Amino acid sequence: MSPWLINRLGKAVQRGAVFAYPTDTIWGFGCHPLHAAAVHRILHIKQRSVSKGLILLASELSQLQPYLKNNLNHQEISQLEFIGEQPTTWLVEASEDCPNWLRGQFPTIAVRLTSHPFVQRLCHTINAPLVSTSANRSGCPTIRNAVQARRQFGSELDFIVEGFSPGGKKASRIKSLASDQIIRTD
Repeated sequence: MSPWLINRLGKAVQRGAVFAYPTDTIWGFGCHPLHAAAVHRILHIKQRSVSKGLILLASELSQLQPYLKNNLNHQEISQLEFIGEQPTTWLVEASEDCPNWLRGQFPTIAVRLTSHPFVQRLCHTINAPLVSTSANRSGCPTIRNAVQARRQFGSELDFIVEGFSPGGKKASRIKSLASDQIIRTD
């Protein structure tokens, strides 16, 4: 995707666009996390309850800071910043300012730093994380490419990202930052 197209998408995301895109794991639906209407559009498309919460993907920890508690220690910061072979989403105590449409019924927010080139470029462009949730209706298989995205959700989305592949075929592992307990293996 050209820098011009990334800028165009970035401006649309900042205005509330909803899109399908490949991530470091599987295809996801995304939007700017502070656009409540966009988040609720995604939840409507997925037929998912707001109570379940969503994941934030970012290219650097500073983009996630407004959503996280302020007292992370050095070890916790190192864990969040480490991008290993198996993508790990961390459940981290949410800041008081973290919107409930992101964290759902939980006191934590799910976050992940990514090395996926498209996601990194878009996060840098908007200087913010992206909402990320599997690109499917609840209980149905996740789409695997732009063609499936267009066929199943084209009229419900503002953009479908092309030219990048997802980093894997499985969802990320989910771990609690506080306890290091594995919540989901993949």
